[in-house]
Amino acid sequence: MIRCLLLASFAAAALSVPAPASAAEDEPVIREIDVRPAAPVVGAEDSVRLVIDVVARGVSGRHGVVVEVEPGAPPGPVLDSRRPVRPPAADEREEGRFPQEGPGEPKSSGSIAATMASRLVTDGWQTWRFLPDKRLNRFYPAGTWTVTVTARGEGGAERTEYASFQLRRETRLAAVKAERDGAGVRVSGRLKRLDPRGYAGFLPFREQRVEILWRRDASDGWERAAEAVTDGQGAFSRTVPGREDGEWRVRYPGNGQQAEDDSKIHQL
Repeated sequence: MIRCLLLASFAAAALSVPAPASAAEDEPVIREIDVRPAAPVVGAEDSVRLVIDVVARGVSGRHGVVVEVEPGAPPGPVLDSRRPVRPPAADEREEGRFPQEGPGEPKSSGSIAATMASRLVTDGWQTWRFLPDKRLNRFYPAGTWTVTVTARGEGGAERTEYASFQLRRETRLAAVKAERDGAGVRVSGRLKRLDPRGYAGFLPFREQRVEILWRRDASDGWERAAEAVTDGQGAFSRTVPGREDGEWRVRYPGNGQQAEDDSKIHQL
């Protein structure tokens, strides 16, 4: 059964709100949505805390910006945020204490409170910082997540923009070997994926394509010498002819739900 999990739904309090200069300036505008880390990866023992900065103007009131974070693709185009967001300075920031998340699988419903801060930027722009107290971990759905930001101005005018990110689970290449085999080199190993249910740390990752890379020495770039596909136990093996000396490694390129991984370098 697919669970709908709401990671965060909260509003920020502004330290200072610029006085409106005209009716046009009262209309809310969202310029940037910056989500960090941009490509979160969760492992067996660790979790990820998001930091979301929103740059907006024309916002009315101390709760004029609302952010929701939930799994799934955005219902509309995402906001193009090219310029970096400047974090609030230490003397302009309102600090708070974050509740600690307990162990176990997160609940499937309910909003999550957050402590936040904001500061005035140039020309009436404000940075609103959102710090969800719920961390992302292996139990949350992997794949595309949507950040929905709604800014409210005077007179009830609203503006909604979207951002997105990919939540991926850790993978591991294990027991990788590169050994001379006749006129070639035999490269073998295993690929594992994080168990999303939490019953085990990692499970065999079957029917996945891995890349076998080679280079003559550290001054050269990596070349893809061959590919292999994992079996039901996550194992793979491939003999590459014509290249004996040099350095070898295996790479799993990952996908929208599973993170990439590189093996250690093996020199022959």
